Amino acid sequence: DYDKFKKIIFVSEEGKQSFIKVFPQMKEKTMVCNNLIDAKKIIKMSEEKVPEEDLKIIKKNNDCKITTFINVGRHEERQKKLSRLIDAASLLKKDNLNFQILFIGDGPQTEGYKKQVQEKQLENNILFLGRKQNPYPYFKISDCVVLTSDYEGYPVVFLESYILNKPIITTKVSDYKEVENKYGYVTEKNTKDIYEKMKLFIVNGFEIKEKFDYKQYNKEILEKIEKLF
Repeated sequence: DYDKFKKIIFVSEEGKQSFIKVFPQMKEKTMVCNNLIDAKKIIKMSEEKVPEEDLKIIKKNNDCKITTFINVGRHEERQKKLSRLIDAASLLKKDNLNFQILFIGDGPQTEGYKKQVQEKQLENNILFLGRKQNPYPYFKISDCVVLTSDYEGYPVVFLESYILNKPIITTKVSDYKEVENKYGYVTEKNTKDIYEKMKLFIVNGFEIKEKFDYKQYNKEILEKIEKLF
């Protein structure tokens, strides 16, 4: 029944290409159109204060300069693969590097992840802060966003990082190429490469040279939508 549609729209290039592999005859009817983003709202929300009880937990590690990474999302191993991040943290600790990772979110694997963190004695490096209605102030106090997933649609966390001007370390999920060399570091889907890129960030940082133009981003999407109608 796909041939009855005028256009078939995907929110990511990867989604589109996966569809074309199965239905190559539909290629001419496919297009990518990302979701619009309310950047002003994200920026405004990021200006709220992190609650005092969370700051106390985070500041325990802040006696000297520390690199703060943040991971935001559902704690679900099949897709998010946070065990890679925990294992990478273990390697960074062995190198005596000064870092912490804020885990914002929860899910079916939260307790399992907490157990892994205890077993590897990473309680001072990985901080479980739970699910937050407004995660953006936590982005603001962090140095770098980390995504270790096996797969994503178009990752909204990319846009959130761009808008809040935070470098990102990401596995090769959908649309990762727009991150590469421009907004952060791209890694293979394994612990070793995630560890190496995190270490590179701790040692060298990453300078975002070109600020994300969210107005232009939304304008291009609106133009696509107008063409459709």
